[in-house]
Amino acid sequence: MIPIFIMWIVVIILAVRFLIQFKKGKNSMKQLTRQNEVMLFIGSFAFLFGVLGQIIGLFGAFEVIQNVGEISPALIAGGLKVSSIAPIYGLVLFLVSGVIWFVFRSMINA
Repeated sequence: MIPIFIMWIVVIILAVRFLIQFKKGKNSMKQLTRQNEVMLFIGSFAFLFGVLGQIIGLFGAFEVIQNVGEISPALIAGGLKVSSIAPIYGLVLFLVSGVIWFVFRSMINA
C-alpha cells in the first residue's frame, strides 16, 4: 500500500506542476504532453502493482491453507476482502489519473 500511496502523491504533484506550467506557458506543449502521459502511466502502474500485491498475498495465504487443512469460509472471505484493498486503491488512482489525463489532454489540444 505504501508504494501506491507514494504514486498518489506523485500524481498530485505532477498535476499541480502541470497546471502551474500550463498557466505560465513556461514549457512547450511537447513537455506538457509527456508529463501528462507520465501521470496516466503512474495511475495504470498503481493498479497493476495493487493486483500484483494481491496475487502475492493470496499465494502465501493459499500455501498456509494447504498446510493447515480445514479453514472456515468466513475466514477465507475476510482474507479475500482484505486482499482486495490494494487493487481497489490502485484502481481508484488509475481512474483519477485517467480523468486528469483526459482533461489535461483537452487543455493541451485546445
